Amino acid sequence: MHMNPRPGQTGFSLLEVILTMAILAIGLLGLAGLQARALNAEADSFSRAQAMMYANEMADRMNSNLAEVKTSTTAATGYNQQSSGSVKVVFGTDYANDCITVANNTQALQATCCANKASVAARDLCEWDLALKGTGEALGTTKVGGLSGVRACVFNTGTTGIFQIDIVWQGRDIGVVPSDNSCGSTAIASRRSGVSRVIRVADLDGT
Repeated sequence: MHMNPRPGQTGFSLLEVILTMAILAIGLLGLAGLQARALNAEADSFSRAQAMMYANEMADRMNSNLAEVKTSTTAATGYNQQSSGSVKVVFGTDYANDCITVANNTQALQATCCANKASVAARDLCEWDLALKGTGEALGTTKVGGLSGVRACVFNTGTTGIFQIDIVWQGRDIGVVPSDNSCGSTAIASRRSGVSRVIRVADLDGT
């Protein structure tokens, strides 16, 4: 009688297959989470660059109008947008820009309204607020060009010739805000992100 030798293992057991699938599933879940964090980080990086662009825009406007910057020493004067109690005026989301009305319902009309402001500083702040609100880009009647929940402040720090521009928004990840940036702190409770820009104006002519 011819006896065939016992054949060796030729496949995988069900337990091995299940373990392999479990390990693969855990790896894929980790990869999906990593991709989501990467997308959030990319979005926050873009938002921070956009906010810095807004801050630099206002800084450039102020540097082009130094005569009025030097007179913006008292509250609610020129670029020093604070109330008499040193409470900062918060532009952007929820700020009632008087150039956005039922009559001024287009970008062109709003721009014309800002251009007709009595002073250059008032015009700069009006146009800057429109940019913060994202009025240049709309989806139907919704403005979509601005940062999420964006708020911005321009004010004299209390030291002669030193102004600060603060911009904050609601990020998609853990927020990072400069320690001295209190703009919109009560409006954005979670994932608050922000940038700041300091303007120093030299009084070289003693005026």
